[in-house]
Amino acid sequence: MDLGVARVESSDACGTLTFPEEVDLSNGEAILEQAMGLLDSGTPALILDLTGCTFCDSNGLNVITRSQMRASELGVSMWVVLPQRGIVRRVSDVAGLQRRVAIAPDVATAREALTTRS
Repeated sequence: MDLGVARVESSDACGTLTFPEEVDLSNGEAILEQAMGLLDSGTPALILDLTGCTFCDSNGLNVITRSQMRASELGVSMWVVLPQRGIVRRVSDVAGLQRRVAIAPDVATAREALTTRS
């Protein structure tokens, strides 16, 4: 079980933040700091990849929502990649996340969407 911070990948096209297996009170703030760091460093787009995340409480939703708010302030496109099934998807659906952020089924689709928007 990985309760650490997210894995960060950065390129000229976008920054990708891959969430750990679980996001909760113990690591939510650190992951938010990573997302804000990517956005504040000037990344042209941001992908939050939750496909490997098996548990996400309100701290994870907070990371996504606050990242979207900051991305909007900066004029940065952001996509969230969610698992097709499981508790993370159900929590996201119940919270209405798809009404607030762009959702993609996988990272490749999110990257493609970012390149077509440019």
